Amino acid sequence: MRSLHKLLIALALAGVLALPLLKRDADASAPADTADAPAAIVSVAPAINAPFSPRHWSPGSIISRRDARVASEQEGRVVEVVEVGQRVRKGQALAVLDDTALRLREQEGQADLARIQAQLALANRQEQRYAQLAAQQNIARAQYDQLRADRDVLAQERAGVLAQLAQTRHQRTQMVVRAPFDGIVAERHTQLGEYLVTGGSVARVVDTGAQEVRVRAPVDLARHLAAGTEVRVRSAGEEGTYRVSALVPVGDETSRQLELRIAVQGLDIPVGTAVDVGLPSAATRTVVAVPRDAVMLRREGDFVVRVDASGKAERVPVKTGADMDGMVEVTGSVRVGDRLVIRGGERVEPGQRLDIQPLEMGPSGPAVAMH
Repeated sequence: MRSLHKLLIALALAGVLALPLLKRDADASAPADTADAPAAIVSVAPAINAPFSPRHWSPGSIISRRDARVASEQEGRVVEVVEVGQRVRKGQALAVLDDTALRLREQEGQADLARIQAQLALANRQEQRYAQLAAQQNIARAQYDQLRADRDVLAQERAGVLAQLAQTRHQRTQMVVRAPFDGIVAERHTQLGEYLVTGGSVARVVDTGAQEVRVRAPVDLARHLAAGTEVRVRSAGEEGTYRVSALVPVGDETSRQLELRIAVQGLDIPVGTAVDVGLPSAATRTVVAVPRDAVMLRREGDFVVRVDASGKAERVPVKTGADMDGMVEVTGSVRVGDRLVIRGGERVEPGQRLDIQPLEMGPSGPAVAMH
């Protein structure tokens, strides 16, 4: 029994003495584990100096430069009307009004014109005969003058009837309400059989190919804006650079904002779509910028993975600033020219060897995504 007790004490002492040796072996093996890990396959891109212009983002909308509520110039019963969603060409009929009354008035005018022309023809023949008689002094000069006056009155009546007839015909053409430009019928404001009054709205026609962005911006930004200034337009996850086409330098007294128009020809999105517009809010400055994919966003702090001189991974804490065109401003220990991991860095450990592969480029460059 006493021998067993001595054996247990000896084993316990041996275990205590062995602990420092085990810890030392474990510590010595830790770096070896990272060093022995297979090289991580990554793609890299350099940090660069880039001109950055801080931006103020304002909400805007896609509108059409040609958006008209087309009204009737005459009154009458609607006998034809376009459908909502129908595409129309410039000059195509949007609505047709019943022109029966005007057609009858035109026929009446034509009859009056025929009567007066017959009377005028007779007066011209009589004037020729009277002129001969007056020259021979066979009739009084007063009779000849009266005949000429009657002939002139008929000529004036003929001119009046022609004017009325032209007006009636013009009014008949106005009984067809036509599209002022190519577009699509966005709204219809009258129905078949309704009586349309003069000035009554027929339809709203929108040219969806003549798009622009309307945005309101704080008046404080006016000094950084002018026609031709480049701005960013963002919608549905897509972003592009466009130019200011018009600036209205008049601020609203209540909102202290002014209106801008931005040309966005070829942007295939519906009129009325909400967009965000990035407007320059300060002078351009040069900063250290890295691809957005290089920044690892973590709760404990953002960082980038840099390739050190020996080709191994090194975590570098950074603070991010403005972003533009897929690049992010960073401050910290990152220097221009540093090679930063932008693909495959999510699982790279500090000190791990890196197998750097060429970056596969898409048709518009590498995809931009936040980790």
